[in-house]
Amino acid sequence: MHTGGTWVYGSTAGVVDESAPLAPPPLVAWRQQNEKQVLDRVAAGGHPVLVMPGVVYGAGAGLVEQFVIAPARDRGSVRYIGDGTNHWSLVHVDDIAELYALALGAPAGGVYAGVGEYRLTVADLLPALCAAAGCPGRTESMSLADARAELGPIADAFALDQQVSGARARTELGWNPPERDVPAELARG
Repeated sequence: MHTGGTWVYGSTAGVVDESAPLAPPPLVAWRQQNEKQVLDRVAAGGHPVLVMPGVVYGAGAGLVEQFVIAPARDRGSVRYIGDGTNHWSLVHVDDIAELYALALGAPAGGVYAGVGEYRLTVADLLPALCAAAGCPGRTESMSLADARAELGPIADAFALDQQVSGARARTELGWNPPERDVPAELARG
């Protein structure tokens, strides 16, 4: 079992699945070769399986908490990159945990995007992020250059406009994450 991540697909220009070409931001470009080496083990009789989580949220932890909500608590406003029309491919921590358990029975060489079927933009999430940070309605747009200066290379990942489907995991592994009200869950922290 190997953990990848959907950021390797880059900005997707619509909904894509695991067969999409890779276009990673520099932060995760190293994963391409690493994941190829993992999957090449099938030829030698290995049984590698690759799970590619989206942006994991829930339980008051994860990258959204670390890089968006916690700094907003200190600053008094949620900062986002650009105009907020970009999409994040999200998955709840409980749902990705279930996918890992199911992937233990996956065929050798299986690759599974672990994402909910939400098509939410950052703008859709801003009220919830503000609520979680305790600064309702206070947001600030920033340029990608300013985000890079503040956040470092992860800014390029948060700026991606990415919509990834987890349909393969649903079809092949029976993964059936529940419908979730992502903004409400994010607002609760």
